[in-house]
Amino acid sequence: MITKAEIDRLIAEGEGVRIEFKEGQNGVPDSFYDSVVSFLNKEGGIIVLGVADNGTVLGLEEGNLMRLKQDIVTALNNPDVVNPPYALPVREAKYDENILLYVRVPVSSLVHKHAGIIYDRENDSDFRVTDERQIGDIYFRKRQNFSETQIFPELRMSDLDERIFDKVRKLIAAVNSTHPWLTATTERILRDVNFYRKDFTTGEEGLTLAAALVFGKDETIGNLLPAYKLDVMVRRENVDRWDDRLPPLRTNLVDTYIDVLKFVKDQWPEKFFTEGEQRKDLREIIFRELVANVIIHREYNTALASEIIIYNDRVEAKNPNKPRFSGPLDVETFNAEPKNPNIRKFFSELNWADEIGSGVKNINKYLNYYTPGAHPTFIEDDPFVTIVPMAVERIGIRDDMFIGIARLSKEQLGERRLSLLKNLPLSLELKEIKDDDLLAIELVKLWEKKSGELHKIRFLISSKIEIDKLKKVGSWEKKSVELLKKRGVVLLSTLLLSLDPISLEELASVLGYKSKERYREDYVKPLKDNHLIDYTIPDTPNDPAQAYVITQRGKDFLGGHRI
Repeated sequence: MITKAEIDRLIAEGEGVRIEFKEGQNGVPDSFYDSVVSFLNKEGGIIVLGVADNGTVLGLEEGNLMRLKQDIVTALNNPDVVNPPYALPVREAKYDENILLYVRVPVSSLVHKHAGIIYDRENDSDFRVTDERQIGDIYFRKRQNFSETQIFPELRMSDLDERIFDKVRKLIAAVNSTHPWLTATTERILRDVNFYRKDFTTGEEGLTLAAALVFGKDETIGNLLPAYKLDVMVRRENVDRWDDRLPPLRTNLVDTYIDVLKFVKDQWPEKFFTEGEQRKDLREIIFRELVANVIIHREYNTALASEIIIYNDRVEAKNPNKPRFSGPLDVETFNAEPKNPNIRKFFSELNWADEIGSGVKNINKYLNYYTPGAHPTFIEDDPFVTIVPMAVERIGIRDDMFIGIARLSKEQLGERRLSLLKNLPLSLELKEIKDDDLLAIELVKLWEKKSGELHKIRFLISSKIEIDKLKKVGSWEKKSVELLKKRGVVLLSTLLLSLDPISLEELASVLGYKSKERYREDYVKPLKDNHLIDYTIPDTPNDPAQAYVITQRGKDFLGGHRI
């Protein structure tokens, strides 16, 4: 479900390569399908009905919603409108008193047409592609991006395992007794998820790599991908090797998902949560999403293995990946992109995956109910890394260290900020450090390193920090001189003071700045520009009641987490 905050972000960003607004007051505009096709062909995106091109929210008549939904669903399944057809869910969203409809469109591994015309996306426009060279470029782009669509002309139905088709039908029957796959032939199932396809540029036609991965016999998968495997290990007592493990998995993705999910779930206790009137198994939700992401989003044409490693306090997954960028994902603003859209579509039929991006968002949402204060980390790189903390090490009585390094007093912070500071999670990488002086050194080094990746932060530390010298210094205020230079102290102080909303005037006063404008420019603005703090009233920056408050990213920075 799209949130009001996400709609606000979309409107603020405006129409672009991955955002399109449609009014929809008089029915579904024909250009809606131009945008669907261009998004399928380009980078994916989101289309919102009920919003004007300039971002003005118009809303839709409640009485028209059902007809609009039916028209869109029917058209997306009609090859005369979108070819090849591509079914997409149409969802409702509330924005103040207005009702909107939206469709999240993934990148497709196929080239799609609307009414016989190929469309591509450039900036905020859908444009017809008629030039043969440009059409060839789109097909080439698809082949480059999605190895799952690789056709193997010599791959036969006899290389697939009929047992897996039977298992899939039983799994689907348990959740949808009227699903068409229950009576469909194996060939129909394969075509429905594009596991059997034709490349219209080469004339090749046949079963794809995705077909082999999902339904293939073990020997078939081994012949096509001899290095492919997924390792699942428990490292609790022996972190250098393993205490328990699944035998390396080189089998089909259906059995892989079932076996891995059961093994990982069994390592942690059940916990339940009531949402609305529904009782939910938190362990099931968190690890279902984790395992599905590992399987759906890996790059299979690589010799590297996928790994899921279970520690005492966390689960880490590493997945071979074709990264679009390098660095941690911002869970609130990232744009989800399936690496294997056909495999994702297949998993969706089994209810093993929801809409694109839901895995990351659901882990982030429900983990906090399983372990209060825990936040997962997702790092886009090769490999893609997911860290799911199952325990939280809070700052607790080490709050004196933070306050002293910032050269503040408990009175300046106040009771509420002190309580919030004590409850901040400390990085699990630091939890084993019992010596506070050594912990302080490692923390400031992390702050310096992380600030170097940010713009205009420059969280400077003293050039030579010696543990023996630090231990001889009395108070933490004096130790701060050995650890941090003035700029780092002011940045740290600002973050701590913004644990609770605080005005610019109060910040400048507490820190002794006569010129609040200079303080804002030198310290507050860089912290805000890097999303470590934010406005309490973001829509009206000049509101007289405006204040600053730390973000989750800022809290992660303080605790030494990856940001």
